[in-house]
Amino acid sequence: MRTAEDLALLLHDPDTGAPLVDSTSLPRALAGAVVLQIVLDDRARLEERRWKTVLMIGDRGPTGDHVLDLALERLPAEPTPKAAIEKLQSRVTDPLLAGLVHDGALRVEERTFLGLPRSPRYPAADRGRRDAAVARMRAVLVDGVAPSTDDAALVALLRAVKAEHKVVDAPKRALRDRSKVIAEGDWAGEAVHRAIADIYGAVAAVAAAGAASTGT
Repeated sequence: MRTAEDLALLLHDPDTGAPLVDSTSLPRALAGAVVLQIVLDDRARLEERRWKTVLMIGDRGPTGDHVLDLALERLPAEPTPKAAIEKLQSRVTDPLLAGLVHDGALRVEERTFLGLPRSPRYPAADRGRRDAAVARMRAVLVDGVAPSTDDAALVALLRAVKAEHKVVDAPKRALRDRSKVIAEGDWAGEAVHRAIADIYGAVAAVAAAGAASTGT
């Protein structure tokens, strides 16, 4: 679950614990990372049909990771990437963040307003893992280092929710140009390239549609 966990860390402000993207984009980006992890772990493959791409799940056995097991249990047979993300978007954020709290990377701050509960914040408890992920993003987005498969996936997901400049301190246009090259690049073979491209497209589409429906 490295990609989804790193993405969750990158998309929260380490000081305040506030999400760096809107409430539509965050859960869909994290769900996209989980779906992509299932493909990268060879639990599923993307198959082109006449009119659409579908996620063919071949192995629903236990993975040893609670979030991946939850996703494999919940996903229907042969969903499109977009349908898979929508199915999981309300189910993976809380367990991902809870796992990072358990591991000591984040802490949880409960909040109320006029006695009513509000969404908690997740500031950093130990910045080490997030700082390392930011350094990797800077290396590939600014310094031109060739990304690993995990980092190419992270860049594509950050790009899908337009968050590159919120993670790496560099000119927004340059970051967008470089992230496009990485998101469209063939960094680890055609199958991985297709998986990253399809999940990127699905996250971008559902995040944009959700943001439009909420007026954000």
